[in-house]
Amino acid sequence: MPDLDTEVLVCGGGPVGLCMTLELAVRGVACAILNEGETVATHPQGNTMNARTMEHYRRLGVSKRVRETGLPADHPTDSAYVTRLAGHEITRFPMPSTEEKMAPGSPELEVTPEPLHRVSQMLVEQILKDRADELPDADVRFGWRLLGFIQRKGHVESEIEELKTGEKRTLRSAFLVGCDGAHSTVRRALGIRYVGEAGEDVNYMMGRMQSTYIEAPGIYDILKNPVAFHTQVTNPDARAAFITLDGKGKFLMFTKLDRGEEVSDEEAREFALSQIGADVPVRVISSRPWTAGRALVAERYRDRRVFLAGDAVHLFTPTGGFGMNTGMDDTSNLGWKMAAVLQGWGGADLLDSYENERRPIGLRNTGESHRMALIVSGTRIPDRVEEDSPEGEAVRAELGDYLQETLPELFAAVGIQLGARYDGSPLISRENEKDDPPPDDAAGYAPSACPGGRAPHFWLEGGEALYDHLGEGFTLLRFGNNTDASDLENAAAARGVPLKILDIDNPAGRRLYERDLALVRPDQYVAWRGDAPPADPGGLIGRLTGAVTGAA
Repeated sequence: MPDLDTEVLVCGGGPVGLCMTLELAVRGVACAILNEGETVATHPQGNTMNARTMEHYRRLGVSKRVRETGLPADHPTDSAYVTRLAGHEITRFPMPSTEEKMAPGSPELEVTPEPLHRVSQMLVEQILKDRADELPDADVRFGWRLLGFIQRKGHVESEIEELKTGEKRTLRSAFLVGCDGAHSTVRRALGIRYVGEAGEDVNYMMGRMQSTYIEAPGIYDILKNPVAFHTQVTNPDARAAFITLDGKGKFLMFTKLDRGEEVSDEEAREFALSQIGADVPVRVISSRPWTAGRALVAERYRDRRVFLAGDAVHLFTPTGGFGMNTGMDDTSNLGWKMAAVLQGWGGADLLDSYENERRPIGLRNTGESHRMALIVSGTRIPDRVEEDSPEGEAVRAELGDYLQETLPELFAAVGIQLGARYDGSPLISRENEKDDPPPDDAAGYAPSACPGGRAPHFWLEGGEALYDHLGEGFTLLRFGNNTDASDLENAAAARGVPLKILDIDNPAGRRLYERDLALVRPDQYVAWRGDAPPADPGGLIGRLTGAVTGAA
């Protein structure tokens, strides 16, 4: 291999690209990240960091900063359906505030140390960039773009350009990762296509939409119903969503566009006033069109030394808030594998498992999001829903009952957040397993240590989270300190695989994991478990690191 300028080049400085950079840099992998813009995004989108994403942020050292940003801790996170912001409430989906979720003994803290948080990705991007700037192994190049690349034997040559000066350079890296969004330069250069639903123009949340970032603190003075995080305005004239960004007066508004329609800032402001239902000052900060109803997944996630992650391999409608969060899971999966290969302990087949594990999750999550979007789009709005009369009240009650019956999963898809599984992966060993994996459930999540799923969270003595004690490589959880793990330690050492032995005296944790031993991967997934050491420790370590091919 020739001398490299960096080990990994990441193209795209959004949240997925920045997290990919952090996954590598915290492991001591030299990496560079390119972003065409000189700053992070200034228009809000991706306004929910789900629990799994927050767990990644905790591991990367930024969860506290993220939680201090966005919706204030005491702000309600309800989702409300109203006729206008100043009109009648149709129904409400109550949800706890961050303050309530983080309170000792809360139900959320039983399943994760980092419950879901409401914050716009544009604010999180700055936190992630600041963290990348702190790490010596991250070369952060905002204001640079990728012009093209050639895959050579053993490395990738990328031509890059600084937009301000026009300076061009050829940068050699072992790998290239395209995290450059829906119009990915990397994906298109590889000739990889999306497959799936392209967002047919049908109705609200199915087709062309407009996203408008507004400042209107006067909204709080005219609300006739309790404050919510997400307010869906539903009336015969139009439908719109108002997402609270800071609890002080900044909102993101979603509206439907007609085919070919272009909306000026003044028209967006007038539409906002019509859906608010009262005359309050509204300032449009920015506005842009987008396409809802997409459920697209790339045919491939890899071409030799070039990989794709985030929107470059899957496009969602925002229904359910799965898109960016699925991309974060991509990077946690790819990051440790790429580091392992570069550090010499990852086997020849390790990187092949990225597509094997992540593409089924991309299909699963886009499919569920599209299903939800169809339900939202197909909701019929009664003509008399705004009437201040007994008939209007009856219509609102009937619509509210329908929404309560059909939409709960839209706001509580904890199975999507925490329940992704890699059961078909060659890196998962179910040696001597008698228990079947839990069924996939988008709405529900039952913690299970059956290999292939996220390692169940529990609190250790002293109130510390299990996750805070997992190693940078593999971690062997040993319940009771009675089982000899020396053969497994020796097998890992022989292959140079980092392995931490974590002795745990916690009956509740033992009941949760159901075995005396559980081997957890660097991305916090259970790879193997048993009541005794594996019969072939070397073979197990080889399979889990992609060095030995064989049935698990």
